[in-house]
Amino acid sequence: MIKKIKLISTLSFAALLLAGVTACNKNGEKLNSDLSIEFQTQVGASNYAINDVYRNASDVDIKFESFQFYLSDITIVNSDGEGRLVSEIELFKFDATGHSSLDFRVPNGDYESIQFGIGVKKELNEADPSTYSEAGHPLNTIENTYWGWAGMYRFIMNEGRFDADLDGDFEGIFAYHTGRELSYRTMTIAHDFEISKKEANALNFTIDLYQLLEKPGNEVDVTTEPFYHGSTEDEDISIRISDNMTGAIAITP
Repeated sequence: MIKKIKLISTLSFAALLLAGVTACNKNGEKLNSDLSIEFQTQVGASNYAINDVYRNASDVDIKFESFQFYLSDITIVNSDGEGRLVSEIELFKFDATGHSSLDFRVPNGDYESIQFGIGVKKELNEADPSTYSEAGHPLNTIENTYWGWAGMYRFIMNEGRFDADLDGDFEGIFAYHTGRELSYRTMTIAHDFEISKKEANALNFTIDLYQLLEKPGNEVDVTTEPFYHGSTEDEDISIRISDNMTGAIAITP
């Protein structure tokens, strides 16, 4: 009897292992390749590490102390124009070097673009947060991204300090937490790439934090409007940052 139980257990483990290797998506395609999606913050053409200092167009020194954001419906589009969903929702959190990376399993093949929504899409944003209670879910309230008072999630979260008189004392604080449906944005980035079964695959993006706040004609003045936390009264700040985010993201060759 003991040997029989051991045999069944071994066979069960083998079946689970095989299932993991040949996992399929909802279309029945094999998720047989690794894909890393990576972001690096920059200011201009140079990499930017969290807490680095840069000077904006108004001669104010600025340093970001934290940065993170949600992407919804991350989709890669193949050479036949067919979309392959990579993930419905993910939270990209940036480390001290200004880098964030997440790993996925996707079908191999040739692709021509990537699409995603910046923020939490409407049906997820309006759902009961208890729906996402499993450990590790990007929308789990343990991530501290849910506005309980407003019944929705924050989309882009960036916080830091500024030195307006350039005396080296960063006396000012800014914090922008975008949200609400008017601040949700979608992007499609044309980019020819191959997902190989045998090699590591990566899509590398940059985010210009200077453009996030300083895009000409759409600036956010940290000295006069240093905060946004979801109110409808000053929602224009959230809208400007959301618009700027689409211009700040670029894919590297």
